[in-house]
Amino acid sequence: MIKPNWDTEELIENWTLLPTELELVRNKVGGNQIGFALFLKHFQIFTCFPDEKSSIPQIIISYIANQLKIPESSYSDYDWQGRSAKVYRVEIRRLFNFRVATVQDSVEMSDWLIKEVLPHEQKFESLIER
Repeated sequence: MIKPNWDTEELIENWTLLPTELELVRNKVGGNQIGFALFLKHFQIFTCFPDEKSSIPQIIISYIANQLKIPESSYSDYDWQGRSAKVYRVEIRRLFNFRVATVQDSVEMSDWLIKEVLPHEQKFESLIER
């Protein structure tokens, strides 16, 4: 969950769109600009996408809209569940070299933890389980 209150310094540090990011955003139309920008910055900060439209505080929406020189009301036009939102998530994951985890990833992670971490565990409860 995103904290509801951000001071000016935090907004600038975390939510300012860099020139290359602005370029990516400018390729979008209407409400998609602010939607993409919020997805992009949220992913940079939290390494995930926001859960729902209402989870973005108004102060952040205002800050992003101001940078894009579009009305804040454009945010209400963005369809979070639509085709564009799905495409944008894929685009942003690719940008940061991320991909959706698979069942095989889970199996490999579990195997690695059992092999590499568990043998070195020092907690009494873990040793009893073994």
